Amino acid sequence: MGTGADIGGAGKSAVLLAALGAVLLWAAYPPLQWSPIAWIALWPWFRLIESPRSFRRRDYAVLYGAGLLFWLAALHWLRLPHWATAFGWVALSAYLAVYVPLFVGFTRTAIRDLRLPLPIAAAVIWMGLEVCRGNLLTGFGMANLAHTQYRWISLIQCADLFGDYGLGGLVVAVSACLYVAVPWDRAALLFGRQKRGPTPAGNETPTQFPHRLRQSGLLGLGCGIVTLAAALLYGQHRLDVLGGWPTGDTVKIALIQGSEDIRLDDGPEKMERIHRHYWSLSQKVARAHRDIDVMIWPETVYGGFLYESDQDPALPPAKELGGMSEAEFRAALVAAVRESRRAMERLAASLGTGLILGVETQAFEKNGRKFYNSAAFIAKEPDVKTADDARDQPADSGSTGVTAGNFRYRYAGRFDKMHLVMFGEYVPFADRLPWIQAITPLSRGTTPGRHAAVFEIKGLRFSPNICFESAVPQAIGNQVRELAVSGQEPDVLVNLTNDGWFWGSSELDMHLICGVFRGLENRKPFLVAANTGFSAVIDPAGRILQQGPRRAPGPLVAEVSGSPLQAPYRVWGPVINSLWVALTLLTGLSQPAVSSVRRLLLGCRV
Repeated sequence: MGTGADIGGAGKSAVLLAALGAVLLWAAYPPLQWSPIAWIALWPWFRLIESPRSFRRRDYAVLYGAGLLFWLAALHWLRLPHWATAFGWVALSAYLAVYVPLFVGFTRTAIRDLRLPLPIAAAVIWMGLEVCRGNLLTGFGMANLAHTQYRWISLIQCADLFGDYGLGGLVVAVSACLYVAVPWDRAALLFGRQKRGPTPAGNETPTQFPHRLRQSGLLGLGCGIVTLAAALLYGQHRLDVLGGWPTGDTVKIALIQGSEDIRLDDGPEKMERIHRHYWSLSQKVARAHRDIDVMIWPETVYGGFLYESDQDPALPPAKELGGMSEAEFRAALVAAVRESRRAMERLAASLGTGLILGVETQAFEKNGRKFYNSAAFIAKEPDVKTADDARDQPADSGSTGVTAGNFRYRYAGRFDKMHLVMFGEYVPFADRLPWIQAITPLSRGTTPGRHAAVFEIKGLRFSPNICFESAVPQAIGNQVRELAVSGQEPDVLVNLTNDGWFWGSSELDMHLICGVFRGLENRKPFLVAANTGFSAVIDPAGRILQQGPRRAPGPLVAEVSGSPLQAPYRVWGPVINSLWVALTLLTGLSQPAVSSVRRLLLGCRV
């Protein structure tokens, strides 16, 4: 049993190592983005994992504190939209911090009791925990380890095999191989003070043991080099197959990035100002580029509501009818639906282009009024009544539209955001307990959409997603798989986001990086239309070809096409992710792990 001095020294060492790992890992992400540090950032935690001393509850509390420190620093921007969101910042960081002691504890069990090599154990458990983090409590996929490497284009190509979870595991595996290769204990071995790591086996002499340790280090170095080289060779092969982009038939798009900071207490006057701001930017782009096929506005910047109605919607409460009869209400609703669509069609006609607009939808349905966060599509089509090459074709009498020149601009559908942000767009249980909504800054809750959607433009299918849906791998993956099953697999992914809530902070960088990996995981080009930035054009290889400025207006114009590549991860991703989780749970629920947890709860060391 150690002395008080030994225990105190070990405790201080644990604090320093846990904190050092958190600081190094934070430095690898925005705002610093020192990406090479990611390859050694986990070494202090590896040192704790390999420590031969027993751990106490205090040690895991220290690791939890390090995790909390990391997440509070990484997600500091969550406190910016409103004073009340600071509570969410702390609560989310407190939850995410749990994964650090879980990683260290599970990996210690795997290498000490299950006899697994550190690189394999650490990589599998890291991937399993990242998958859990990306799915539990609606999922949080920002700041995954793979995101530190988004600029290393040849490396990140393997995300089409294993997703960003798998690429993060590769970084952990290579990092652990390099860690094993470092002769941490050579001096201690030579002077007879070896305190960690391997011990002499059988009848080994003191001179044979250091030789075996050097062999182990060389093996680790070799495995790390081979693993990294294989990933880079695969990546270069995929880049060679892709070649140049865009290819074949293209669509000319304009991503309209304005810059208006957003606050929860913004009123109708602010929304009208934002609409005029985007209208002015769009006019300038339309004058400079008269062959734009579609302009894309960010999330909710359109300003006005899009009204929709079922065939037989439920009536609002009497106090909301304002004395109208049922017949008068239904007539007013039909007029509101028609006029809200017509306003968008007139906007498209004035610009001479199709539109994808970020808009709030107020839908009157059979089970009551619902609010959706939507992307509305205004199609630009040849007008069969005036186009010379289609003079004798009948008009589509089943649709409305506004005609300008030889084209008709017609509302052609909408996509409703499916994966909502807890406490940002809805409050749990508020639909059953309205008083909960009343004590939050949110004036109303948003309803999740039911299905993915595609907007077809000149033969290319564009699939929209909204805001932080791009930060959740399974949200985008499920949408693409749903569309593929129905025979409508998209060619281009489009994210509409309003990051004006975060005032030009590092959230913009972290959100953009998510788009890089969502495109890679599905091998699709990924477009981002963002208020305050970063709008971007990302090709199917994850290269950011164009990027808007930070917290400033900066529309982008580009030609885009589909991708000739397919991503195995698009099909097999759920199976692969389930495998990592299963292996992690097997480790965590193994008899040694359960025994260790029981001893910790009793205050013993493990």
